[in-house]
Amino acid sequence: MSTHPMPLFRYIAAPLAIVVGTIPAHASEHDEQIWTSMTGTTTLFDNVDATLELHGRYTDEVSRLGQVLIRPSLTLRLPRGWSATAGYVYVHTRFARTVANEEHRAWEQVAYIFKQDRATGLSISGRTRVEQRFRSDSEGVGWRLRQQLRAQLPLPRGPLRVVVWNETFVGLNTTRWDRHKGIDQVRTFIGASLPVAVAARNDDRPELQ
Repeated sequence: MSTHPMPLFRYIAAPLAIVVGTIPAHASEHDEQIWTSMTGTTTLFDNVDATLELHGRYTDEVSRLGQVLIRPSLTLRLPRGWSATAGYVYVHTRFARTVANEEHRAWEQVAYIFKQDRATGLSISGRTRVEQRFRSDSEGVGWRLRQQLRAQLPLPRGPLRVVVWNETFVGLNTTRWDRHKGIDQVRTFIGASLPVAVAARNDDRPELQ
């Protein structure tokens, strides 16, 4: 009788220190921040992945850990590079001179690939995400749309990848704790990501892409 243990994490990716400059902290202020993240993904079934993302954001002129996000999710991989994902996010926020708060989010997402060049490794993709946001200290459900476009290109040598992305946040309604309706923020990132652990498997099946 043979058994096939569940594959170990297919990869764990950790972007290099992400420096995000001049992010608006208030209407007339800017705050230098460093955002870090780590992502681990494992295959549950042939076309279903489980992912856990951990994010730490150092705020208030990079003086303290102002925000922590924990984001587990399940992804159904579809033909032609499409995928459908559902997940949850726990967000703990405590900026300087503000009261700490906790936010819970349910979210659904569709991701797709516009271009994938096997010769160069260039990948251009997009994702459309809808969030339902809850606060433990207030009533109301905030609905938000997030649209991201992303390009990724491996460098000729080594595992380092150049990453460029842009994401627009659109509030679909208002609540007592969030009055932002319409375009709330636009994030743009130019940097690099570095896989820190490669696939580890207990069977002979080829790695799923």
